[in-house]
Amino acid sequence: MALQCYKMTVEPVLFLYMLGMFMLLPALQDLIYNKVCLETFSKDVCDNLYSSKNSEALDVVQNNSSHWVLGSTLALALTSIITAQFLGSWSDTYGRKIPMLLPPLGGVFASFVYIVLSVEMTEAPVSLILLASVISGLGGGFTSCIMTCMSYVAQVSDTQARTVHVGILESMIYVGGTLGPLLGGWMQQTWGRSTTFTVIMAVHATIIVYIVMFVRNILPRHPPEASWVKSGCSFHHLRRSVATVLKQRQEKRRTCLLWLLAAASLVMFCTAGEIDISYLYVKDKPIKWPFVKYTWYFSLKYGLGALALAVVLPLCARGPDMLLVVAGLISKIVGLIILALAWNDATVFSSAAVAILSSWPVSIMRSAMSKLVEPNEQGKLFAFVALLENSCTLLASGVFNSLYPATRHFLHGFSFLMAAVLLLIVVLIVSVLHNSLLRINTIEFEELSEERVRGVEEDEEEGEIQRATHPEPIPTQEEEEEAVLTEGTVEQGVDGIREQSFEGKCLGFVETNNGRM
Repeated sequence: MALQCYKMTVEPVLFLYMLGMFMLLPALQDLIYNKVCLETFSKDVCDNLYSSKNSEALDVVQNNSSHWVLGSTLALALTSIITAQFLGSWSDTYGRKIPMLLPPLGGVFASFVYIVLSVEMTEAPVSLILLASVISGLGGGFTSCIMTCMSYVAQVSDTQARTVHVGILESMIYVGGTLGPLLGGWMQQTWGRSTTFTVIMAVHATIIVYIVMFVRNILPRHPPEASWVKSGCSFHHLRRSVATVLKQRQEKRRTCLLWLLAAASLVMFCTAGEIDISYLYVKDKPIKWPFVKYTWYFSLKYGLGALALAVVLPLCARGPDMLLVVAGLISKIVGLIILALAWNDATVFSSAAVAILSSWPVSIMRSAMSKLVEPNEQGKLFAFVALLENSCTLLASGVFNSLYPATRHFLHGFSFLMAAVLLLIVVLIVSVLHNSLLRINTIEFEELSEERVRGVEEDEEEGEIQRATHPEPIPTQEEEEEAVLTEGTVEQGVDGIREQSFEGKCLGFVETNNGRM
């Protein structure tokens, strides 16, 4: 039912942004890996890095690459945290369209820096990666793109169908994650790194054109008197996001919202850490994957996630939200355990297949959170979620990129096992929240039904009042006589037509009989 009335709005924006981001992610990690090696060792050493005589060089490259990945993530997350808070409040106050333009705009300028780095592999220092991350973060980064799109869909979608609508929007992340690595890996292998980064720049430019031409701006019901230039850069936007989350609400909604935010934060922490070290993990012994094979794994993982969100989730939409979250968490936990113990290609790819429902938890929790706040609070809520996502990315990058080099010799997959244990805490949280959220949803559904009934009754009352205040005029005697004459004329005309038709049929019958005789 929800799919029959579904209308596409900002899904292409999120898809294209994630396509560009997931083209960038493995290509950037590979760029860091190769630049770190070339800055420290000769080209011959880098070409034979897995040789037994270069084992020390492999350790240096693994450790230094992990640190630069951490630095890039920190630079992106720190700047995105500030920008996202302004964009969330701006979208609630001045409309949804303008804040949506900033993330792809930052992506265009950041891509230019990556092009320079890829062209000057030995001359340009690897530290320029930090500059590109700062530029992207000033535009809001991927978290602000998700936040602005989620705010838009949450406002235009019906409450009862929101889980499906948000799930379809979130599936765009996984569709982009499926196609991006494959496209980026193929382009890098065929035409080189600089072409890959140029195409990423073109993707961000396409997003800007789409938003300007096809996305309808949604303005607030009560637009502000001051312009955004005067009041839009005030730090009261940061306070508004926090106040929205801490606001006292009926039926323990604030408590449920805070616990959902905590649960989502743990999931985002584990996901960000997994992404940060997965490339280094499969590049290391015993798996020793080349760049292209890693893109296959990444695409499979996100392709299955997209399938789970776009196809499987709508089929399960009648189920309670928190039970679906638990199903997704169990799938993700088992997948992480298999990945932590992986020793060959088959086990790594099977971890992605087992974790097919891992895309559900965050998506469904976003939808559940949006149902606990008012429509004019959606932007501020998702701005706070973006703040948490950036903070989790920041913290996860520091933790996982420190743990992985320290534990890779005695337990290669320790970081993934730690993530699986943390997700067990999330299972406990959402299991406790299950009954409370069911009760809130039932109350909200009853309130919506009562509002619709009241709306119908009010419309009927307004119609009766209009008929009482503006009664139909009583026709005069002359008007009644004219109406009678008109009706008589019409009836005569109809009778005449019927007589002519009857006579024509009779004549035709006689002529036919004469012809036969």
